[in-house]
Amino acid sequence: MISRQSAIQIIQDTVKPTTEIDTVGLFESYGRTLAENIISDIDIPPFNRVTMDGYAVVSSDGPGLYSVIEDIPAGKFPTSVVEPGSVSKVMTGAPLPDGADAVIQVEKTGGFVNVGQSAQINEKIRKGQNISSTGEDVNKGDLVIKSGAYIRSAEISVLASMGYDPVKCYRNPSVAILATGDELVAPSQKPGPGQIRNSNGYSMFAQTYSLMLDPISLGVGQDNENDLRDKIERGATHDFLLVSGGVSAGDRDFVPGILRDVGYDLLFHKVNIKPGKPITFGVSNNGRYVFGVPGNPVSSMVAFELFIKPAIRWFSRAPVADSLELEATLLNEFKRKNASREEFRPALIKWENGRFTAELIQYHGSGHFAAMTKANGIVRVDPEVDYLAKDQKVTGKLFSEFYLPIDKA
Repeated sequence: MISRQSAIQIIQDTVKPTTEIDTVGLFESYGRTLAENIISDIDIPPFNRVTMDGYAVVSSDGPGLYSVIEDIPAGKFPTSVVEPGSVSKVMTGAPLPDGADAVIQVEKTGGFVNVGQSAQINEKIRKGQNISSTGEDVNKGDLVIKSGAYIRSAEISVLASMGYDPVKCYRNPSVAILATGDELVAPSQKPGPGQIRNSNGYSMFAQTYSLMLDPISLGVGQDNENDLRDKIERGATHDFLLVSGGVSAGDRDFVPGILRDVGYDLLFHKVNIKPGKPITFGVSNNGRYVFGVPGNPVSSMVAFELFIKPAIRWFSRAPVADSLELEATLLNEFKRKNASREEFRPALIKWENGRFTAELIQYHGSGHFAAMTKANGIVRVDPEVDYLAKDQKVTGKLFSEFYLPIDKA
């Protein structure tokens, strides 16, 4: 059995970032990793741009009455030159007319009037005010975003402005998910004696989907070698195969042996954590990866957050979200009898009174998955620590699909 840190290091050393590139539509690039440098083909803004509704003026004129010579909405290019003693009516986003060197917002005038009438300017304004100059944001030929950047809404905006549609991105991995166990039935089916509904297959599917991926479900593998082998062989054609259940040491836990038979080298089988100790990770000789996680729902969810999510993001060259770890003040005490393992407790993490707080959720073991609906993250309890006091500082980690309640007081 190895430590969590050792397991993560093995995963990081094993999972190779993809070098394959997809060309995808601009919207499809969201949540992916950029595979090309973004060079601007234009100045942005491409002209001296008005940033306030008002009048384009010669700043040295000062307060007074001035003839309105043109009405310039956004999208229209000016045709008249503003000379001393005249102004042009302008709207936000419009090009600044020649001759003008400032824009006074309409609130500092007598209001808008029509072309040919006189506008009342009430205040003096400094040169350059309320204008965004040509190339102020980006110059033509500038390197705006480097290859390897993670594409968020801000990057989408820049890519659109630069005309990058489609976009070159590193390939996302294909992910197949297999739940195992004779006891599992579909969520739509009422369980019979000794049966339970398949929750793990669906929760892992949802966790994978939250990473902007479209996983493939292999359904439920029965506890016999032929059915498991067939489904695992199909899963082995994907970059990642995620198997829930069948990875511990029971007589009917066939999964590890079948994984070896189909070409996976299993690099570890147990990690010194709670929940999630019997987690398996392996790699095939053709560069595909497998994770086997325990069948208990909470164990499966925690293992995904700690090990599977970083591996998938390493593959796709996306940032690993360990930065979501935070220091929080514990709101309730915690005691445990066995402190031999590093433990991760479901918690509700909030921002209140200028600090993060963490409330440990009442939870009765790795099968108590209903407790997870009250949690948005986990709190780490280090090995050899058997007691956490109320108001003590703890380390928390938000889930991929986190929500963060905020104190509105």
